[in-house]
Formats: sequence, structure tokens, C-alpha cells
Amino acid sequence: MERIIEEKRQAVAHEAAMGKGNGGAHPPRMALYVCGLNHRRAPIAVRERYALSPEQCGALLRQYVSQGLADQILILSTCNRTEFYAYSARPQFARELREAFLALGRENGDGDEPPIDEYEGDAAVRHLFAVGSGLDSMILGENQIKQQLTQAYELCRAEAATGPDLNRLIEASHRAGKRIRTETDLNAGTLCMAKAAVLRGEQVLGGLEGKVCMVIGAGKIGQIAARPIAERHPARLWIVNRTVERAGAIAAELGAEAYGLDSLDCLLPEAQFILGAAYAPELILDRARYEHFCAEGRPERVCMVDAAVPRIIDPAIGELAGVELFDIEHMEEIVEENRQRRQEQASDAWVIVEEEVRKYLAAQHSATLGPVIQKLHAQVDEIFDEEREKLEVFCPPELIGKLKATHHRIKQRLMHEVIQEIKTRLMGRAPGEGHGH
Repeated sequence: MERIIEEKRQAVAHEAAMGKGNGGAHPPRMALYVCGLNHRRAPIAVRERYALSPEQCGALLRQYVSQGLADQILILSTCNRTEFYAYSARPQFARELREAFLALGRENGDGDEPPIDEYEGDAAVRHLFAVGSGLDSMILGENQIKQQLTQAYELCRAEAATGPDLNRLIEASHRAGKRIRTETDLNAGTLCMAKAAVLRGEQVLGGLEGKVCMVIGAGKIGQIAARPIAERHPARLWIVNRTVERAGAIAAELGAEAYGLDSLDCLLPEAQFILGAAYAPELILDRARYEHFCAEGRPERVCMVDAAVPRIIDPAIGELAGVELFDIEHMEEIVEENRQRRQEQASDAWVIVEEEVRKYLAAQHSATLGPVIQKLHAQVDEIFDEEREKLEVFCPPELIGKLKATHHRIKQRLMHEVIQEIKTRLMGRAPGEGHGH
């Protein structure tokens, strides 16, 4: 009997591992693959060639799903990363998705292969949980990534690019992030890139009080940056944006002034602190333009911080006398100080990430094993019933009841041991199936 159970265990375990539970009636298992690049290995000159607007993300989601490149896919594009999170049952889809990602850079003139990061299986799950919690951000613990991930997911749903696997993954990521925010201080009072840019301006100019300040862009970064600038009581604060109405909404709340991009030139000669925070496929402020409109004079000392990706302020402007220009890669001092202060909280947060990854994988494998275990129950019941009927022929009536009870106990004990062994082997192997590069 034990030999029969062992044979069944091996056969069912093989079917589960191959995604053929229930006699092959179930569809192949969906695989998770993540590829992209971020601030850790890709410099800003590379990242800006892969940066995508929400409109571009939407178009790519529609294209990839309609072409069958992926069954479910989310695209996350921020100032520090552009990443694809995708599910498919096709064995070759990871290679094809990687090629699609590389094509984005080639379209923008990137002939060299960038330093891509790739993750599969549990490594991909762990990466998303870390990203959504701010553990993988340039500014450790920053909160803006949570909203950016939520917006990317909402766009994914709007374009019908999501599905049950991706939905469960994002929900699990949100749970991990919520635990980290509740149980640790990782995200409490942390910096964001916009606030770091303001701090850089203060360092260079000796404070922003009484200075003429300009924010180019009225999106999320511009809005976040404008508030601390206003709190420092500048002489004037200008919000300059492609859409004046949007700039006006921020300006009205902060007692600032709103202008359209067509007014930028006449404002440049007076601006002492300029923060670039707009999304644009090309430079908004180049050196020739700046020199032309400041030909008759500009402040003796000017600080510019370009917090946009792609960059919107010409790096060559930083070569001018009296102008100090920084992009987000020039924030090392501020970023490192923040990181050092949050290392203990980060360690606690990683413990939670690992716990949530294990819980998520266990739930996924339990769902996969359900049909397999049901099949095993049915097969074992059939085997025991056949064997008991043979033995009952030789048993006196008074022993039939005891025989049934004994068979039931043996079956339950063996089934428990077999199922536990299947779970241990399959779930124990799962973490090794995925890998990160």
C-alpha cells in the first residue's frame, strides 16, 4: 500500500510541478517576469531615454496586450526607474519582453545595451514589494513611489492590461507597504526628490528667503516643491507651466504667481532659484536661450535644480559663470544623509518584506495545489475502497466495522504525510525557481 501511495505522490508532484494538474485540463502556469532599469546602475543620461509619459505607457500597454507579448502587464515609469511587470504562460515571452524594452532606448538613439535588471518568480515578487515600500528608491523610504505605483496600476486597469495574477500581486504589494508604514518608521517624515531639490537650493544660495524663485512644471513634483519654497518666504514665487490654469491652482493656494511657458523668457533674468519639474520630451531651457534673454544681466548667483527625467534644463547652462546647475544625480550628500538615518528602519522593513513574500508565495502555491490534492484524494479513496472490498471477503461480519475504521485511519495518516511532503517539496522549491539578475 505504501508503494502505491509513493507512486501516486511522485506522479501528482510531477504534474503539479509541470502545471498539468487535473489530468492536464488546467491551463499552463502563468510566469512572472520583471525587467527594467533604475538609478542603481543606470545613469540619468540612460534613464531619460527610457522615460515614458502616461500617454506613452497607455499606448504600449495596448500594443503589448493586443500583440500577445504578455497576458498581463504593468509599466512603471518614474524619474528613477522604468520597469515592466508582466505575466504570461508562453515560455519565450521573457526574451521578447526584454527585446521590447530595449527597443524603447533604440527609438531614442540609445545604441548601447543599458544595464537592465531582470527578475523572475519569487525574486520578481520581492523586487516589487521593495519598490512599492520605498526600499528601492534613491531616497530611502520616500512616499511618492506608492502613489506612482497606484497610478501605474490604475492605467493598467483602464487599458485592460491586468488580470487575476497581476491583481493579486499588486494587492499583496500594497499589504506589504501598509505593514511597513504601520510597523516601522521607514516612511515617516522622509524626504522626496522635490524637497531634496529645495534643500540644495538653500545650501547654494544661503536660504531662499527674499529670493526670486521659479518652478517649471505644475505636476506632482512641482506641486510638492512649491510648498516648501513658499514656506521659506521668497521675494517672489513663480509657477510656470504649459497649462496656465493648472499653475494657477497651485499659485492661488500658496500666494504665488502663475505663468505659461510663453512667459518663461521674460522671467529668466530675475530668477535666482529655478527648479525644473516638468515632463517634456526635449529641453525646455537651453543654454543659447538662457544667455540670449539674460544678455542684459541676471543675478550674480543662480541655482538651478533639474528634478525632471528626461532633463528639461540644458546641462551646458551649468558651465556659465555664477550658475550652479544640479540634476537628481547631484543629490548624493542629501540622499546619503537620509539613507544613514533610516538604515535601522530599513532593516525592519526588509524583515516584513520577506515575511510578506513567503505568505504570498504560500498562498499562490496552495491555490495551485488545490486541484492536485483533490485528485490525489479521489485516487487514494478509489485504491482503498478496492483493497478493502477484497479483504472484506475473508473477514467475519463482526470485523468488517473494525476493518473500515482501521482503513480510514491508515488512509488519513498516509494522506496527511503525502500531502505535507508534496507541499514541502513544491513550496520549498518555489523560491529557487525565480532569480534576479
